[in-house]
Amino acid sequence: MASLLLLLRKTEKNRIWRNLFLLTIVILLSNCQNHKLPVPTITPIKSSLTPITSSTKTLTPTNLPTKIPILIPTLTPQPEPTFQQPEGCLEPSKDYTLVYINGMLINQRTYDMLVQAQELYGGEIDLTGYHLTQGSYSNEVSASFGTHSGGGAVDLSVIQYGTYQVLYDDIEPLVHALRTAGFAAWLRGFDELYPGSPIHIHAIAIGDRDLSSAAYEQLNGVFGYFRGFNGLPQPEGVAPIPDEYGGPILCKWMIEQGYTDLREAIP
Repeated sequence: MASLLLLLRKTEKNRIWRNLFLLTIVILLSNCQNHKLPVPTITPIKSSLTPITSSTKTLTPTNLPTKIPILIPTLTPQPEPTFQQPEGCLEPSKDYTLVYINGMLINQRTYDMLVQAQELYGGEIDLTGYHLTQGSYSNEVSASFGTHSGGGAVDLSVIQYGTYQVLYDDIEPLVHALRTAGFAAWLRGFDELYPGSPIHIHAIAIGDRDLSSAAYEQLNGVFGYFRGFNGLPQPEGVAPIPDEYGGPILCKWMIEQGYTDLREAIP
């Protein structure tokens, strides 16, 4: 009987707790319906991109270049150096009329060149008068190696007129003047050609059409003027004699006729 009463009490007690739990659940559900949780507000982000409209240009394949240009640098041509000829260069005439000067036969071209040299020299040696001692077109002097047998060859005395005095101070400026006027010119000293040969200047007119082969050799030969030598032929095995006046003078007209400085060329 006592056990039955104890069981009834537990059962009643559990029922009361169960009812309290159910009541609590009902109250909580009622509160959830009356108090809704706040819903967060979403603000839309404005786009900074401009929408494409009918007025907006769009790239199409036809807008793209079909070829990529290749830039080639433009090279500016440099001017060729201008040939600076010595002052006093004057192209000789082409007049080959034969004339006698101081009893010596030469052509008009050679005479004109002597006149030009006289003007450049300006000294007392008279190139177209007393001091012209050997002309062209002559075989009279064998010691000249045949250089006077054609045109353009002359010998000029360097001894003062009326005396036996050599004008040594005039020799170098006169040689320079003759070379500028278009001659290959050298001094031939006493006894240089043969025993008793006089001192004089020997000159060959460059470009003369009537030059003898021996005279031409004195220009371009192995012992010639344009190679930097004194023009005198030497025995086989003997070296040419260097030009004591500094080598050839080149004018533009000489270059145009094919003459050039051959001092660096192999003979």
